[in-house]
Amino acid sequence: MSFKKKIQGLKRELLLEEAATLFIRDGYEGMKVADLSINTGVSIGAIYAMFGSKEGIYNNYILNQIEYYINLMQEEINTCSDPKEMLRIITKIKFSAIIKNKNALKESYSDPTFFLTLSLDENDPMMQMYRYIAQHVMEPLCATITTDKKPLEMVFLYDGLSFGIVKYWLVEGGDLMSTIDDTVENFLRVIRIS
Repeated sequence: MSFKKKIQGLKRELLLEEAATLFIRDGYEGMKVADLSINTGVSIGAIYAMFGSKEGIYNNYILNQIEYYINLMQEEINTCSDPKEMLRIITKIKFSAIIKNKNALKESYSDPTFFLTLSLDENDPMMQMYRYIAQHVMEPLCATITTDKKPLEMVFLYDGLSFGIVKYWLVEGGDLMSTIDDTVENFLRVIRIS
């Protein structure tokens, strides 16, 4: 990689770090590209040339967050052999990420297709995460319970259930972290064959 490309990559990372701070603090609507420009010393034109739009910055922010939490999830579940405990770990990481990024994610939750459009491509980090969870968590889980569900199907069912609980928490409030065990148990009830 050329020196110029390395500099561009570093600039992109630094812009996304600052954008993350602004999205978390101000949300999508409140985040101003002008503030990003002022805080980083990078011109608005250069920011738009790099990301295309404010939505492009936001999508890259989301993808960076997903990659960070995928790495964290892999580290945590690699030390565990019980698939039910792995589900608890994944749920804890997911709920912690949502709490930390709550303000930045508000717009994502109001658009029910937002995460669907991120995860349709096989090379997308979300799809890679889904396949990882299917292989390393759901396949071993299938060996411990009776179900007719396929591992990837189980991932999508888990994702839908856990996001439903998050949406409820966003509306009703309360302590999201206290729902981890119930989330896992409810998911297990859904996938078991009676």
